[in-house]
Amino acid sequence: MDDRDRYDPSCYCGPERMGPRGMPGPMGPRGEPGPPGCPGERGETGPQGVTGPQGPQGVTGPMGPRGEPGIRGPAGPPGYPQNSIFASFLGQGLILPESASLPLKIKIPDTTQNISLCNNYSVALTPGYYAISYHISTVMRGRGYVRLVPICNDCEQTIYAAYAEAVRRKELLVLSRYFIIQVPTGSILFFAWHSSAGASKIDMDLSIEKLCR
Repeated sequence: MDDRDRYDPSCYCGPERMGPRGMPGPMGPRGEPGPPGCPGERGETGPQGVTGPQGPQGVTGPMGPRGEPGIRGPAGPPGYPQNSIFASFLGQGLILPESASLPLKIKIPDTTQNISLCNNYSVALTPGYYAISYHISTVMRGRGYVRLVPICNDCEQTIYAAYAEAVRRKELLVLSRYFIIQVPTGSILFFAWHSSAGASKIDMDLSIEKLCR
């Protein structure tokens, strides 16, 4: 018998004879993940995002250790002395001839010895700048003039001299000046008095102040 004689049509399971598809069975357990693949190429960098709001300030940390002192800087220029340097001289009812040196009687001495009385007519000054003020008054016996010239730095300081002239008897004349003078080296200061009306009775006031410069 050949194979065709063995064919049994009841055993044919072709499409015409397939029954309905059954329901899918339950999912089986998940398998183990496979090994990771190779990383791809890095993409282009995207644009920078908008800066977010600033967060609150944190608590101040503890102070660090004190550092080593730095190098000391150069000293500044010396300041001006705070104490005033001055002296004053006073005379009442002094009788002077026509030409004489103005008598000087100290009223307030200079304790620093920058302004010191040498004798009854002159004052020694140390180098520096001085403000000098004098006031002389006299009643003239007749017509005439009076003149006072400071002498300092070994020469007459005619620019600081004072002059007054009387046109009648018993006229009051006043000589008054205020000036600042430089004394480059130690110098002697005195005042030369001149009058054309004989002896004169005068009142005088002189103040000298050394300027802090």
